[in-house]
Amino acid sequence: MKNRFLILLAIGGLFTSCSTKFNVGAEYKEVSVVYGLLSVSDTAHYIKITKGYFDENQNNLALALNTDSLYFKNLQVSMVILDNGNPIETLTLNRVDLTDEGYPKATGVFGTLPNYAYKFKRNLDATKTFRLKIKNLDTGKEIEAESPLITNAPKFFQFVKPIDDQETLDFSSTTTPFVFRWKGPSTAAFYDVVIEFRYQELDMNTMDTSYVTVDVPIAKSILSGSGEISTSVKSTDFFKQLNSFVSAAPDNIKRYVDTPGLKILGGGSVLKTYIDVNTVQGGITADQIKPNYTNMKGENVFGIFSTRGQIGMPLIKFNTATIESIKNGAFTQNLNFVGISTK
Repeated sequence: MKNRFLILLAIGGLFTSCSTKFNVGAEYKEVSVVYGLLSVSDTAHYIKITKGYFDENQNNLALALNTDSLYFKNLQVSMVILDNGNPIETLTLNRVDLTDEGYPKATGVFGTLPNYAYKFKRNLDATKTFRLKIKNLDTGKEIEAESPLITNAPKFFQFVKPIDDQETLDFSSTTTPFVFRWKGPSTAAFYDVVIEFRYQELDMNTMDTSYVTVDVPIAKSILSGSGEISTSVKSTDFFKQLNSFVSAAPDNIKRYVDTPGLKILGGGSVLKTYIDVNTVQGGITADQIKPNYTNMKGENVFGIFSTRGQIGMPLIKFNTATIESIKNGAFTQNLNFVGISTK
């Protein structure tokens, strides 16, 4: 109630003030925004570090196109490897342009070039803990965060159903959902199930053929457990997701279903908390602005440093009935699938 009273008092002051102009921006602060997810499946690892900014007198959409508004000029970024809390090695991260690394930034409000991040290459040991350290050499300000890793070792992270690629994915039944089961490591807090949907596309006007892969999430934010973890996917949910992630095809495009892949993605507890905090639903009754969650330690810093992991089956077939449903089903018939890929 005290907070609510103070907010109302402040709002009331705006209406009784003699001036009709007020500043919505505070004095400048050096704000850092950091994002990094380490995975043992990767050999190259990237940490994204940008500025948060606001200018009272300039067009902030124009500033978003200015490199100096987005990136710090003089950072020292390192990764300390810990064994039972003891530092055993320190790696220096180099600034790279993600576009040159094969990860271009999507077009939009913010400038696309340059697209800086900090990189190191290493096969990661999931038994170790990793500490990110960032120092602004111009101001002396320091930021750090720690994270364990999610292992992909079969002893800790493995499929239970389907147990191998000799089984088929069956989404043809309208009454019986397909059940996925797996075992996961203790450092994973939640999971997503993703179909790597592949298809062949033929342009009937030019006879050009292309092959496309689309990640289709069919179950999300499945919480971790002490034993086997499972989720059931209804056929309608699968076909609706497929329709959402594969765009409708014009009449001159014919598509052919290829053999898909299957992935179970795991995320760390910090990532789970970050997602929960940022997707929590507010409403008219909310009387406070909820702070952004971060596990970064330092002054005026936002973002997360956490871990992710995955297991996968590169190839696992749909059964014949599911392919027929993809071709002729109510949710996917507009996608123009007419058969099976010849690849």
